[in-house]
Amino acid sequence: MIFRRILAHVKTQNWLAVGIYFVIVVVGVFVATQVSNWNDANRDRARGEGYLASIHGELLTDAAAIERRPVFWGQVAGYGEDALSYAERGTLKNGSAWETVLAFFQASQIWPYTATDTTYRELTGAGELSLIRDNTMRAALADYYVVRKSRLDPMFAELPAYRETIRGLTPMHVQSHIWANCHRAVVDGTEEAQALLPCESPISEAEAREILRTYMAAPEVLRGLRFWMSTIRVYSDLSAHDRQTAMRLAERIETESN
Repeated sequence: MIFRRILAHVKTQNWLAVGIYFVIVVVGVFVATQVSNWNDANRDRARGEGYLASIHGELLTDAAAIERRPVFWGQVAGYGEDALSYAERGTLKNGSAWETVLAFFQASQIWPYTATDTTYRELTGAGELSLIRDNTMRAALADYYVVRKSRLDPMFAELPAYRETIRGLTPMHVQSHIWANCHRAVVDGTEEAQALLPCESPISEAEAREILRTYMAAPEVLRGLRFWMSTIRVYSDLSAHDRQTAMRLAERIETESN
């Protein structure tokens, strides 16, 4: 309708009216564009905040998962020290050949860890990283999810050679007993948690001593055990740093969202 009026004023050469209507049209288009841009910006801001909220939750999940692992790794390291005490000095754990066999086996336990990066991968996969408006926040997330992940996740997921060696030398009926009675796995939230337990022997002390002789006859056992115990210490140090990083990022997101 407004264009018919403009045409009518052009025919009558009412240029003042034409100018007024022209200004109205331009202002209307400008306002509509600004409103559309404002709505788009609000939607993008809300989506960015939604991504950050999800990342915040995943960072807290990471911190909780990391916090549980040093306890388990401490158990593994303790068994490893008992096994090394026998391998290097011939000292049986508590004077028991069975407990020493158990120490060698439990020292091979692992609990892999990988950071939860579902939201970050979704964000980058959709090409929407720019929804995180703070450049320093984007850099911090990239450092945690890309740089850190490429450096540490393969290490945390790696199976030690000692694990394969000691399990290849341990009789199957002994392993079955250990899994049934000396190891516990429970679901903790969305993750399976592990615990290593003392247990009765399924074999005689003479049989246990024979297994220990088999271990000591394989030179790769001692080399692998030493290397694995050294790696466990590195895990503990790195995991503590990872937990601090995850908590700092989560706190930063919470502070900025507030």
